[in-house]
Amino acid sequence: MLDPQFDGKVAVITGASRGVGRMLAEQFAQAGARVAFCARREEPLRALEAELRSRGAEAIAVVADVSRHGDCGRLIDAAAERWGRIDVLVNNAGISGAQKPIRDLGMDEFDEAMRTNLYSAYSCIHFASKHMIEQKSGAIVNISSGIGKMPVALRTAYGVSKMALVGLTRVVALELGPHKVRCNTVSPGWIEGERGAEVVANMAKARNIPPERAREILVSGPLKEAVTGQDICDTVLFLCSDRGRHITGQDINVNSGSIMF
Repeated sequence: MLDPQFDGKVAVITGASRGVGRMLAEQFAQAGARVAFCARREEPLRALEAELRSRGAEAIAVVADVSRHGDCGRLIDAAAERWGRIDVLVNNAGISGAQKPIRDLGMDEFDEAMRTNLYSAYSCIHFASKHMIEQKSGAIVNISSGIGKMPVALRTAYGVSKMALVGLTRVVALELGPHKVRCNTVSPGWIEGERGAEVVANMAKARNIPPERAREILVSGPLKEAVTGQDICDTVLFLCSDRGRHITGQDINVNSGSIMF
């Protein structure tokens, strides 16, 4: 069930051109929020913006590369200048990065994952927190991964970036807590969908195994079920709502039990 407590609130979502990011923009809008969202690809962003506006939602699409500090500032400024506040920030943008042995992983490949998966979240929090501190309210959710807790061979850049993202979450929660700003991480397991299919294909290629075996490895929890985008959206909306008002500094697993810590 969508939470009516988002009526009139302003939500900013990164990585919204497809998958979970797009679903988050749609569901925050359906719950009454005014939404600003970004991605690098303009066409799907404009389509989402038009779709949400046709439903009566207030929406802003910003073409931005969140690996660039200044682009993150433009995104936050666009929302704040239009609506005067920032209530919710969801740092969803991310890339899987190169799957290679450490000896073959280039510094440029490592840096790309860090800039997209970690530095982007820092940059958006840097800009959004100023508004949240002034308001004395706000909710931030960073989308991490189970690999941020349990490393996987050949996923060095991705794993390190996601581990660091959990650390960033805890520091932000500690620092901004006195201002009534909360920050949490959601760590999904493998998510069924377009991006999930890419993960399967890349894993199968890197390990020289059939795609069916790669999927079996990814869906390894005791529930034996793949996570869906809706599972992630439900968790994020709960954490950002008043019902999650005493939850901060936490890393929430949504993974069918594949990791239990």
